[in-house]
Amino acid sequence: MGESLAVIGTALMEFALGVWVYNHTGSAVAFANVVLAATLPAIIFLPLAGGLADRVSHKVIIVCSDVLLAAMLFVVMALLWTDRLEPLHLYVFNALASIVSSFRQPAYQAAVNSIVKPDKFTRASGLMGISKNASALVGPLLAGILMAQAGLVTIVAIDLITFCSGTLLVIKAFSHARTPVMVAGGGASAGSVMRGAVRNVTDALGFFKSERLMAGLLVYTMLRNALLSMVTLMITPLLLSMHTSQTLGVVYTWAALGGLSGAGLLIFVGNPGRLMVLIACADLVLSLCVVSIGLVSGTTAYCAVVFVAIAAASVADGGVSALWMRKIPTGSRASVFALISMLIIAATSIAIFGGGLIVDHWFQPALEPGGRFVESIGGWLGVGKGRGVALLFVVAGAVSVLLCLGTLIYRPMRRLDRLVRDEETTALTPADAAL
Repeated sequence: MGESLAVIGTALMEFALGVWVYNHTGSAVAFANVVLAATLPAIIFLPLAGGLADRVSHKVIIVCSDVLLAAMLFVVMALLWTDRLEPLHLYVFNALASIVSSFRQPAYQAAVNSIVKPDKFTRASGLMGISKNASALVGPLLAGILMAQAGLVTIVAIDLITFCSGTLLVIKAFSHARTPVMVAGGGASAGSVMRGAVRNVTDALGFFKSERLMAGLLVYTMLRNALLSMVTLMITPLLLSMHTSQTLGVVYTWAALGGLSGAGLLIFVGNPGRLMVLIACADLVLSLCVVSIGLVSGTTAYCAVVFVAIAAASVADGGVSALWMRKIPTGSRASVFALISMLIIAATSIAIFGGGLIVDHWFQPALEPGGRFVESIGGWLGVGKGRGVALLFVVAGAVSVLLCLGTLIYRPMRRLDRLVRDEETTALTPADAAL
């Protein structure tokens, strides 16, 4: 409940700030810079933040991070109230918020592991998925109404209230969470804590070196998240090339409903035995839907395909999250989570940047009248505005299909959840070894 309140407030804020920046600058580049400022700093700080979270109380990190974020929200609200807010202030705010959140995220993920039983990890992932998708469903719609009726000051105030209320509930939930065990003398000084944090980062790398299948899961996770982020971003220009912004809103609503359905399915399933097979099959459905998005054109077809795609993605996301929680050792849990997040952000940024370049410089020119693909691929996808993005969907989806099929065919990866022992398990059972 606490995290849901905070996430909904954040969704309101993100949507409203994007609208405010675009309305005040009229520049798509300025809007993109706000997004980059909110993501790129985390790449630098996440490894250190994860190591720190393995040596300092998770509750302390969460409380300190939330206090800093609340203080920054208050500053933004004060600048708005006095009519002094500028786009530069938002770049600074997003960059600082990204740094603070990079310390909070691994501590929060590790703390969830401390209060959830291993056989409930999949359901816990489903519940977190419901929180995420509910915010995606409610946030933009509510923010649009509030922006029109009350302005950005009201949205920032609501974000501050929901964020602080959510923080209190999160602290209550983690009141019985286990505190990380400190090494001898580890808490004596800041220097010893930082040295221990760096050592835990090394341990996180050592985990992937010793568990090659988990390193394979890391690569798989990076690739699937990069694909999903790229197509989620690119679906906006694809739809707006043929439809109105109202249609875009309807499609996003169906996407959020699909995410809620997938998360609900995870909660219903509980603790499936062949989790990696479930993940790969769900991602295979997602990949086929990505290909279909590039081929269809009607609003009803878009809504149906996007609903199925995000439902499948939600199931796969929850399954991957449950695998990480089950397999990562306790002593370096936050460090590994932080390293995973850093690599996913890096892969996603590269995919989004590369996808944009490919569309602008190769795919779209080739599908304009007189382009090299007009007589061949143009017969399938059409010719003109937005068709380069459609081709990107088809190519990216086809590559993802191959990734999923390869995972299902490669026996060790398919049986990863049985071949890699759970953190609480000391050895494989004879039955698991036989499988």
